This record gives sequence, structure tokens and C-alpha cells, in this order.
Amino acid sequence: MAESGCLLNSFSKEFEDFLGNRAQCKDFKKPGRSVLLKQSTKLRNGDFVVPSVFVKAAFPEQANLESFLSSKEATESLLSLSLPVQHLSTSADGRLCVKLSQPLTFHKVLSSVEKLKSNYGCLHSSGEKVAIVNLVPNYYRTCDDDVNDGGQSLVQLRGVLIASHVAALLKARGFVVHDVRPNIQGALGDFWDSLCDGVQASAVDLVSATQEKILQATAESKYRISNIQERRHLSSHDDEGMKHCERRDEGINASGDRLAKTGEFVLLDLKKFIDENNLQTGKEWYDPNLKTVTVLEGHQPTRLLEEVIFLQRTLDSVQTKQAPVVVHVASHGRSFHSQQVDMTWRTLNPCEVTTSQTHLVYNSVAARKSTSTTEQLTAQDFWRLRHAQMREASVLKYGDAVQGAGWEDTITAMTAAAIKFELLFTSCQNIAKLDLSIKESGEGPQDNKGGAFILYNCARLATLFKHYQEDVQAGVYPDLPDISSVDLSLLKEEEEWELLFNYILPYPYLVQGTIVEVNKTRAKILTHQVCSFLIALSRDLSSYYRRVRVLLEPRAHLLPVMFARLHLLKGVQQVMHNGLSLLGIQPLAQM
Repeated sequence: MAESGCLLNSFSKEFEDFLGNRAQCKDFKKPGRSVLLKQSTKLRNGDFVVPSVFVKAAFPEQANLESFLSSKEATESLLSLSLPVQHLSTSADGRLCVKLSQPLTFHKVLSSVEKLKSNYGCLHSSGEKVAIVNLVPNYYRTCDDDVNDGGQSLVQLRGVLIASHVAALLKARGFVVHDVRPNIQGALGDFWDSLCDGVQASAVDLVSATQEKILQATAESKYRISNIQERRHLSSHDDEGMKHCERRDEGINASGDRLAKTGEFVLLDLKKFIDENNLQTGKEWYDPNLKTVTVLEGHQPTRLLEEVIFLQRTLDSVQTKQAPVVVHVASHGRSFHSQQVDMTWRTLNPCEVTTSQTHLVYNSVAARKSTSTTEQLTAQDFWRLRHAQMREASVLKYGDAVQGAGWEDTITAMTAAAIKFELLFTSCQNIAKLDLSIKESGEGPQDNKGGAFILYNCARLATLFKHYQEDVQAGVYPDLPDISSVDLSLLKEEEEWELLFNYILPYPYLVQGTIVEVNKTRAKILTHQVCSFLIALSRDLSSYYRRVRVLLEPRAHLLPVMFARLHLLKGVQQVMHNGLSLLGIQPLAQM
């Protein structure tokens, strides 16, 4: 974890080893339980705490504990850890309180941020770990559809934003990431570029070596059955399967679209594959209703098989010795289809490189009950609503100054940030509830303030450092000294320690902790954590910035305090920029 600057992880392990070596019993630590817990409130009593159950296990006798706390060896050893410990004490309820040396910790953490910059919080990529993020389309759109508004639902937009964020989080974990977003069709407007940079409509190349390989694997698959064989196969299993087969014979596919009668349908027996490979089915595994899928209509690949071809083409371009991780990002309504794609790809197995496939399922988007707007908005409608609200709020605050290309870019950036935060702030497993009301004040709903508030605080810091540099050039202040020569013990305000301890220090730990599980059928990725973190950081930063003056009078005795605060805020600014980068948001230099 050293590459990510995750001092918190290193310190936790070192402290547990330190305490374990002095434990008076064999069962000091139980597997899966952390000895050292970080405190985020009442920091005056200690920054970390060891629960009493571990303290009693390590020191059954109170005399042994008191001797340990007063020993010179303990004091000297603890100062040499990744995060230097100033002293240990016990609370009334028997917990062990750990207090860090604030000046040394400020220096260690801020030096790490300045050294790593945009890499702070990210693991170094060796190129060996590869991930493919596949956004499963929420619905299909044909070239005959009459769509003039971009044709994207809010659910599809949420899926694109989640897939992009997941890709960024995997990169932060050291993966080389390949994005796959097939069948995002329709006339994508300018708003789409602002929200989803780099996401383009894409289609399967139907004349390619990859398709030939897939079709050959289909022809040779031992799980291949024709629609006539399927009728016999399903007749002994269930009536629903027979009805589905009859609908295809009548020229209607599963989505209700009329099909040309092209003759024989070719299917794959997924149930047979699941049974032969002893794959688990159930709530957290594969759906037990996976039975057969149609892969060819006549001689043409079905849309499902086209997705497999698209995935295989991406895999063919990947050069890796390890099995890539494929993360299928699908809405709740498309999760079964996502598993069909997964299982079809496994069944055909057209190459020697194996994959580890997992599924991240996200929920729908809905309006809050209190709103007067009940109709389903498209993504473009939602963009127009939020853009108008951002413009009106800016006019109310800044008046006639809100005009010109610069302000238009600022309003567009704030709108994109607001929408991303609204759709990503809620855990992907929960419904994202949006306030679509239009208030008479023109300020818009509170929901859309998170992204704009963070950008405002980024602009506030950028303006601070801009003013400082202008004063340096004017000879008012000297250049900012290197952090090694700055006295960080002058950072005595409680909010200053909280900014470092609650945000800058744990940021790498938070980022690495977002990817919980990608090795099982159901992925567990905490796509909401970065948003929650940035909003909390912005609130505490804003409170500190309003109360504490940073740029002081250029007097000799005040400059050291100013330099210390500038270095602290440089660390805060870097963490905010890094977090926004994971969300695909560019920070604003001014507002």
C-alpha cells in the first residue's frame, strides 16, 4: 500500500504487531477483527482506540498494563511507527486511547501528499491486473425508432455514470481498465459530452475475425440445440419455456418485436453448462432460471450474442497473463440479461484466456413523492431542468455579471457536477430519488447543491493560492517554503487537525476500500463513498475557512503560521482534486 500513501493501513498493522508482541496471552487477536479503531469524534481523548476486550486479552493484570504504559521502551518504539504515537492512556471503561504526535503526523502525511500529488490514494499499476467494465444497455433501440431527444433514460444515465466511476476506482486499485459500452445509441446531445466524457455510441463489427471465432465456437458447442430440439427439451421442464419457444416460431422475440421468419433458431443450453460445472445458483449467485438462450436467428447473431462478440473483441485486444476481471454493470431490470451474457460467453469459451466475471446491479431512478412532477424525464430533460436552476441561482447571487462564454462554461460544469452527485450519492443498490420540483425562489432543490458546493470550495482554494502568488510577485510575501522547513506544530486549531485526521490521512484507505468484492458472482463496490466523503470534507473546510484567516499580515511572526496553513490547504486541495477525478469532474479555478 506504500504507493498509495496509505499510512493508515501501515500504522494499523504495525501497532497491532507491536501490541501483540507484548501481549500476555496467546489469543490476543481473533481473525477478522481489527484491534485498532480510528476515532472521528472526541479527538481530544485520543485519535485511535483499542477496545477493552483486546486490552484485557493483552494485559490480564492491571499492573502489567500500567508498567507497559509507563515504560520508556513503549514511548520510543511508538514514535518510530508509520504514524508517530505521542502517548497511550486508558479510559474509564478500560479502553486504550492512542494519541498521535500532531506535528510529526502533519509533516508525514502532508509530505506524502505533496510527493504523490495526483497519485495520492492510488496503487501503482504493474500492468498485470486487467479489468473489463461492461455496461449492459438498459434497453435496446433500433434504427427505426423516432427519437429526437437523445433517447436516454435517467436509469441508463445512472448506469453510465456508475460504470465510469467503477472504472476509475479499479484504476485506483492498480488495474488496467478497458471500458465496453455497446449499443448506446440515439442522437447524443452536447449535454451527454459534458456528463459522460469519452462515452460514444458503439456497435459490433459484424465482419470481423472475432465474430467468426464466436460463430465457430457456437457451431461446435456441445451445448448447442436447435429450436426444434428445444421444443422437445423444454416439454419435460416447464410450460413457460414452451410458450417462449412458440412466440419465437410466431416471429416475435422476447422484447415483443416482430422478427423475420428466418428459419431455424440456434440456442445454447445454459442449464446443462451450469449443472456440469457445478456453478452455484441462488440469491447471491446465478439465477436458477437460466436455462436456454437464443444465439442465432437463421444465420444472424442475436443481440445477446452481439454483446458476447463485443466482449470477446475487447478481450482479444488485452495482453495479460492473468485472468481479467469482467465487471458487468446492469440495472435491476437487466440483471438477468447480464447473467445470460456472462453464461453464454462462458459456454462458448472461444479462447484460452479465462475470465473472472462479476455483476454489479444498480437500482432505478425515481422522483420524490413530494414533487409535483410525476412524468418520467429523459436524461436531456433532467439536464435542462438542472441547467436552468443553476443559471437562475447564479444570477440571483452574482447578478448581471453572469454572462459570456466563461460563465456558460461554469454553469455547465456545475450542472454536470450536480447531476453526477445526485445519481452517485446514493448507494447503487438503492433507488436514486430526485427532487424534480421547481421552487418559486429559483434556487432549485437542495439535492443538487452537493456538486456545486464542492466546486465552489475548490474555486475558493484556487482563488486563495492565486491571490497568494500575486502577492508573492508583488513582493508582499516570500515564496512558500518547502514543507521540510515549515513549523507544522503551529497548526493548533482543532479544525486543522480534523481536516488532516478525518480526510487527508484516511483518503487512500477510503479509495482502496470502495472495491470490496469482485471475485464473486455479485460484485460489492461502494460507488457512493467518494461523493459522501467529498461533501463532508467540503462542509468542514468551509466552516474552517470562514472562521480562520489564512493570508495574514506580512509580519515576521505571522508568516510561519501562514505557511503551515497554506501547506495544510494544499493537501486538502489535492485530495479534493483526486476525489473529483474519480468522478470524472474537473475542479473550477474560479466562480
